[in-house]
Amino acid sequence: MIHSDFGFPEVVSYLARSGWRRSLAGDFAEIWQYLLDENVTVMVPKIENAPDFSKSVKLLTRELAQAENRSSIDIEQEIFRQFLDVTDLRADGDQISDGTIPLGAGINLFNSASRLMVSAAAATIHRQGYYGRSIPHAAHDHARRLRLGQTRPGSYVVPIISNARFGAAIEYRRDEPRLDVESDDQRFERRVLSTLSRALQTLAEMTVVRDRMPTTADILSSVDEGVSSELCSAVLGVIKKGVATFDVTFKWAPAAPVPIDLSDHIVFTNESVLAVDEVKAKLKKSKTPTEQVVFGVIRRLSLSKNEEKGRVHMETALNGKSRMVSFTLDLETYRRAARYHGERRPVVVTGILDDTPGKGATIKIRSFDIDRSVAMFDDDIV
Repeated sequence: MIHSDFGFPEVVSYLARSGWRRSLAGDFAEIWQYLLDENVTVMVPKIENAPDFSKSVKLLTRELAQAENRSSIDIEQEIFRQFLDVTDLRADGDQISDGTIPLGAGINLFNSASRLMVSAAAATIHRQGYYGRSIPHAAHDHARRLRLGQTRPGSYVVPIISNARFGAAIEYRRDEPRLDVESDDQRFERRVLSTLSRALQTLAEMTVVRDRMPTTADILSSVDEGVSSELCSAVLGVIKKGVATFDVTFKWAPAAPVPIDLSDHIVFTNESVLAVDEVKAKLKKSKTPTEQVVFGVIRRLSLSKNEEKGRVHMETALNGKSRMVSFTLDLETYRRAARYHGERRPVVVTGILDDTPGKGATIKIRSFDIDRSVAMFDDDIV
């Protein structure tokens, strides 16, 4: 089960979402009142480096458990994961019982966990049907930053823990949107999980939901959603090895905005092995071009009279620095871009990036959308 130390921000975030309100704030502690019983209050310590902080938090969780009629362990776990996304990988089958799994199947599950995250991180940086040895170093670095929670019952569940503590990526100066590069970089882990959710859902729709083998056109278009030969290998690494069902559940951090229009639960069965194998093989042989994925905020738009295409200038982060990238959109998509600009939504584009030194960066667009890995407004973030 997930358990670790946590601090004042996690406690306050939990209380604000669990029917408590702050009634008194001081330099060293705060008093919170239970909305269901105003006679019940708890003291929340604020100084995390104080010698008695851990002891005070333990007392606090016991008082919360008594007030909410829940176990203190459950409350501690919820407080701990306020700013953490948890991705549960679950294997099930005849050989899996009593919270145990055959050694070989267990090793494959853990190996596939790493491969899933690396492939999703790679697809968050650029889309490619088959990476081979060209997986970006940043994708491997990302996987090394992730944490594994303790395995737990429920067939056999392996939780992967990633950070969801990020600030507002967009700043406003006189109502003009500006990208905060540091905050935008903090969102990478959330974007990886969003890519993983979309890619796995697309793969499941092709190989599990449909009653026919996917066509070549289906397979090649799935690359736009983050599907790759490596992602297929990670799924096959589980369902090919004595596991009847493999499912992935995304539990988004309570204190961070929930991604838009993404599936929280995707299931694969060993009956889909042939279809997933087919997708893997065709993507490995495909010659799909490498396309950059660029996240950012629209700064300017221009459309001349009687023109059929509009120009968009987007601020993004390239190599850790703020850059302007321009591209053209057809009229229908341009109107969407103008709406997103007015609504102050972050966006994401995919295409061939030209970042030649000494020239303005441009991108030949294949796809344009809102950034679904974050909520509509940065003000939603606690």
